[in-house]
This record gives sequence, structure tokens and C-alpha cells, in this order.
Amino acid sequence: MKPALFAFAILSAGVMLDLGTASNATAQMAVIDSANLAQNIQTAAQSVIAVEQLKAQLAQLEQTYQMFTNPTNILGMATGMENQTIENPMPLANAMTGLVEGSTAPSGAAASFFNQDHVYTPTDGSVASTQLNANGQAIANIEGIASTNLAVIQQRMQELPNLEADLNAATSITQVDAINGRISAESQFVQAQQAQAQNLQVLANEQALSQQQQEKEQFVEDMTNASSDYSQAAAADNSGQ
Repeated sequence: MKPALFAFAILSAGVMLDLGTASNATAQMAVIDSANLAQNIQTAAQSVIAVEQLKAQLAQLEQTYQMFTNPTNILGMATGMENQTIENPMPLANAMTGLVEGSTAPSGAAASFFNQDHVYTPTDGSVASTQLNANGQAIANIEGIASTNLAVIQQRMQELPNLEADLNAATSITQVDAINGRISAESQFVQAQQAQAQNLQVLANEQALSQQQQEKEQFVEDMTNASSDYSQAAAADNSGQ
């Protein structure tokens, strides 16, 4: 075959192949599967809804996490209560003996009570005068301790509405738990102060009984000394006769 004829044949075959391919492509584009297309659209819509639901759940979980992990400074609540004097107004146990027995001079609130109630201080140095002065100081000390304890309870009660306001404004479970814990702690402080007040009452009663006992002992001592003096005087008179 001549080269020109061979080339023409090849070119003709190529054109026919291109025409056949174009015809097939045209035929394929003309066929549309509407049912499959609708199913794909529905699946895509459901996927979008599922993604939005997952996003909402994630946001809720993040919010819950913040509610449980957000730290709360309970010492920043009711700052008026953050004071050692308020948390434990009673004197140390090793100081109570001198206060209740009257060997410790009144100070603070006790001094105010002593000045109000005190009338006279004997200075002759006798046992009776010394005990009289100690009893006066003991009474004033006990009044001062009780008064301070009562004032602290009143101050604590004045601060409790602030904790109630904090509880009402709480925005997370962590804050609610922290505030409830602080209220519980304050309740424990009040109960401890009430127990201390009861113990103070017991000490005051025992101190009153001790004063009565001291007066009786002093009376017996005076009578004994008087009797001894009388006996000695009588013996002296008899020996002189």
C-alpha cells in the first residue's frame, strides 16, 4: 500500500473512533438516575443534621466540663469571716485557768465589765481581800469571754446573707458545691462556739461553787483562829491567878 493511502486510512479510522466515542459520551450524559440522585441528596441532608447534632453535644459536654472543673475560691466568699478571732474567739485552754480563777487581770471586753461592776479594791493584803479581788476579776473575765463569743456569732450571722447571695448567683455545679461547703464549714464553727459557750457556763458554775467553798473555808478558819485565841487568852488568865 502506498504511504499516502496508508496515512489516509489511518486518519479515517481515527476520525471514526472519535465520532464513536463522542456518540457514546453523548448517550451516557443523556441518561439520569433520578432515584439515586434523590437518595444521595437525602443522605447528604441527614449527614448535615447529624454533624450539627454532634456539634451541639460537643458544646454541651464542654459546658459541663467547665462546670465541674472551674475552680472556686471559697476563701474569697464572706471575707469578713476570714479572721482567726472570729473563727475561734475563745482563749487558749492553758489561759482559761488564770482567767476563770481571777489571777489574770481583766482585759478587753472583760476590763469594761470589771470597770462597770467594780466598787472597791481592798489593799490590806489579807487572804480574804486577795480572794475578794480575784473573784471580782474572775467574774469580769467570764463576762468578757461570753460577750466576745456572742459578738462573734452575731457577726457570723451578719455575713451569712452574703453566702446566700453567692449561692443564688452561682453559675456552675462547682460553685454551688463550693458555697454549700463553705456554709457547712461556717455551721461547724457556730456549733463549736456553742460547745465552747456550754463549757464556759460549766466553768462559771464551778467558779461560783468554788467561791462559796472558799467563803465557808474562810469562815471556818476565822472561827478556828478565834477559838484558839480565846483558849489561849483563857489559859493565860488561869495561869495568872
